[in-house]
Amino acid sequence: MMVLGNLLVALAPVVHTVFQIAWFVLLARIVFSWIQPNPRPGLVRSVISGVYQVTDPVLDGTRRLLPFLRIGALDLSPIALFLALGFADRFLTSTLYDVGYALT
Repeated sequence: MMVLGNLLVALAPVVHTVFQIAWFVLLARIVFSWIQPNPRPGLVRSVISGVYQVTDPVLDGTRRLLPFLRIGALDLSPIALFLALGFADRFLTSTLYDVGYALT
């Protein structure tokens, strides 16, 4: 059981890092929608396209699940995703640490 506990304790920071990356990608999506950078250069276009491809399915699902988050032209679904990411990050990371330390 000690090996499983150590595995869970080692996995917790990895899960936290994945959630942090998702948080920054969502933040980049919001910033790109505000400033609308010139997508002329190839690398910039690739980055913007990648960010939109990753975030579109999640945002579309949130909009379908919670349609009241759209108030006219204002879309609050990224705020709901920020809250969900923060909750999931805190819950899963803490749970992995707690169970891991309990098993060691």
